[in-house]
Amino acid sequence: MNRRQFIQGAGTTLIASAAGSATAQAAPDEALCYASVDELKAMFRARKVSPVDVLKAQIRRIEALNPKVNCITYTHFDQALKEAKQSEERYRRGTARPLEGITVAIKDEFDRPGWRTTQGSLIFKDAPPATENAAIIDSLEAAGAIMPFQTTVPEFYLFLGASTRAWGTTRNPWNLEYSPGGSSAGSGAALAAGFATLATGSDMGGSIRIPASQCGLYGFRPPFGRVASGEVPMSTAGPLARHFDDLVHLQNAIVGPSEKVMAAIRPRLNYPSRYRPLRGWRIAVDWGAGIADTIPSVKAAMLQGIKTLRAAGCVVDEVDCGFSKADKLVFVRGLMSTSMGTLIDTANAHRDQLSPYMTDILDQAGPVGPRQAEEAEALTERLHRQVQQRVFGKGYRILLMPTVATPLVGADMFKSKENKIDVWTGTGLGLVLTWHWNLLNRYPVVDVPLGVVEERMPAGMQAIGQSFTDLDAFQFASNWSRLQPSLFAGGRFPTFA
Repeated sequence: MNRRQFIQGAGTTLIASAAGSATAQAAPDEALCYASVDELKAMFRARKVSPVDVLKAQIRRIEALNPKVNCITYTHFDQALKEAKQSEERYRRGTARPLEGITVAIKDEFDRPGWRTTQGSLIFKDAPPATENAAIIDSLEAAGAIMPFQTTVPEFYLFLGASTRAWGTTRNPWNLEYSPGGSSAGSGAALAAGFATLATGSDMGGSIRIPASQCGLYGFRPPFGRVASGEVPMSTAGPLARHFDDLVHLQNAIVGPSEKVMAAIRPRLNYPSRYRPLRGWRIAVDWGAGIADTIPSVKAAMLQGIKTLRAAGCVVDEVDCGFSKADKLVFVRGLMSTSMGTLIDTANAHRDQLSPYMTDILDQAGPVGPRQAEEAEALTERLHRQVQQRVFGKGYRILLMPTVATPLVGADMFKSKENKIDVWTGTGLGLVLTWHWNLLNRYPVVDVPLGVVEERMPAGMQAIGQSFTDLDAFQFASNWSRLQPSLFAGGRFPTFA
């Protein structure tokens, strides 16, 4: 029996085994928990399974496995069950919306009335509940999504994993010794674990792309303004998903203008579900050697992918965009010179409550102001010209780069200084090749999985399109998803070991 036949039969099996043993229920639960959006919607329409059945299966999985992973802050199961019953009724009436009954894990950043947004910090763990939806929550509600829980983040969203005094350490389901990435750490881990069907993330230095890479997912850092998520150009919200087709569904649900965010681009862009082949495309590869040295297993996986692209009719050449790790501090201080800098005053006023790495970050960032903002703007202008002259101005449609130099980053950031890899260098940015694209924030970046590369850990690759050419990046990712063996299929699942 193939994966699709197994999942299509899951609804019938679930009903038949509802009164049976936990062992009998485990297999259909797993099938539902890892099913794609299209598979679930087909089962909902055929009344083989209901949104309530899927949510309950995911709740059982959370209760069984989240003690190992620790990727959830607050749960909202009662609210979610009520919404799932409403979705069930909509399917009966034939009024289902695009994400009707589909569960979405919500990063601990996006407000919903009655929820607390803690930013991963003890300082805000008892903050007053929110009174208004974030713009992205408005979009998800309008699409019919179910939002059963919030996910862990590093303190103030500023590290490669999620170890905090507020919530403890989040671990990667593929290998519990290692980090799921950050800052959308819990969202990435929850998807890999099968706790939800989709997840939201945000990205101001790689915070969607890094967890996507670490957890074997697809993740999209949209151009600034494509998703209504704030007024700071270096930061944007975006989708995470186990499969490319699921990524399209979530991006279509959250894209577009909002009365709450002036920067949101009009008109709304529609992302097609199907794309033409890549034959004839010219693709550039920058190994990012000036930023970090990618370990051999990640480079080998990329080289294998490049071989596949060439076999599909693409021309692939190596380029050097001129990126340098020497620019790291300019980026960090530029980011802190935006409204993100308000966290410096808050954090410095409560140093006794901070997670250990936060004090290091504060000390390394130093004072920021207009001069640091000007330096970041000058760097952005220079890098943009280099990318245009060396890549897109020469006719390349896509630029490929590794995402993280190594996936072998320890989960427990409180012990990071004892690890073989010094993840503290450059406030955790020493291992990632993502942050230049937060300066160059009008370029769309899709992180695509390379597969499992070493010690049961996945790795990913960034596919960057010309500025605002989201559909080029999606066309590449769509083809990649069909050229490469898929994770979360054929026995390629996390082991929770």
